[in-house]
Amino acid sequence: MTLPSPEPAAPDAAAPAPAAPPVLAGTFRRLAAAVYDSLLLLALLMLFTALLQVFTDGEAISFETVGAWEYAFQASILGVIVLYFGTAWTRRGETLGMKAWKIRVERDAGGLPAWPDVLRRLAFAVPLYGLAIAGLLLFMARQAGGVVALAMSLPLIASFAWHAVRGRGTLHDLGSRTRVLRIAKT
Repeated sequence: MTLPSPEPAAPDAAAPAPAAPPVLAGTFRRLAAAVYDSLLLLALLMLFTALLQVFTDGEAISFETVGAWEYAFQASILGVIVLYFGTAWTRRGETLGMKAWKIRVERDAGGLPAWPDVLRRLAFAVPLYGLAIAGLLLFMARQAGGVVALAMSLPLIASFAWHAVRGRGTLHDLGSRTRVLRIAKT
């Protein structure tokens, strides 16, 4: 005696649709979020510096006014930058600028970056962005011509060109084994 084969189950209407594959964030969104974050970070650093100027009676924090403490000030500025990005990326995967542009950072394997990922990412990104910003500031102060400013921006431009042409991450993505994804509309 053979048993009748069961009929295939009807698809469950409440079953979620399969997740779409992750989409890398485009260059424009990434740069727009970086500009947004740089403005927020500038405001945060200004506030931090203003709070420290209480100890210098409002004088600029320089070697002439505080001596070797200037090095501690510079290190604390770097600490504020690391905390801004690290806290945002390890808790939510996005900074305020990234949230505004609907992008997030995650590990290549998925999941939020850990502190070692953040430190590697910043170790690759800070020189790229720092050179480009320094070139722009030198150009704006008329201390360097446009060719120098462009040359100082070439590493960052090359990193984003690699991202745009090859469809892979930038240098700081590859070096930290993270990726920046576009957040799907819900």
